[in-house]
Amino acid sequence: MTKYDRMSTLFFIGVAISICEESIRLGAGSLSNPGPGLIPLGSGLILGIFGFIVFVRTFIKNSSEGKGALWVQGTKWRNIVSALLSMIVYAFLIDLLGFNLVTFLWMGFVCRGIGKMGWVKALFTAVMTTFLSYLIFEHYLGVRFPHGIWGF
Repeated sequence: MTKYDRMSTLFFIGVAISICEESIRLGAGSLSNPGPGLIPLGSGLILGIFGFIVFVRTFIKNSSEGKGALWVQGTKWRNIVSALLSMIVYAFLIDLLGFNLVTFLWMGFVCRGIGKMGWVKALFTAVMTTFLSYLIFEHYLGVRFPHGIWGF
């Protein structure tokens, strides 16, 4: 298993290097004047750092090797497929219904349907996530989200 971990982390480190190279080519700018490559550069650096950490950990022997495998018996495939499909539906509906409504509905589904939260906690989480996302991105950062057919 360690051999495969090393190969996969080397692959992701290579992907991270490619992302960083292209981000620099696009022009990262600075934090006060960001360019189009700043976010991809940050993402590539984070991916590379995590890949390097996992790569180094493959050389450290510990007693927990083999624990936490993804493909174990009892994996809740229904939840994994539901989460994936809900993200695809989210992407298709965001322009039609608007960011706020779709984010609220999606978070409600994820919290209640997949996360098995109670109704009150799921609604609170959905409302707070939608509100804070709107406040941070649209109000403070000036990112324009789709408003949908109802205009909100």
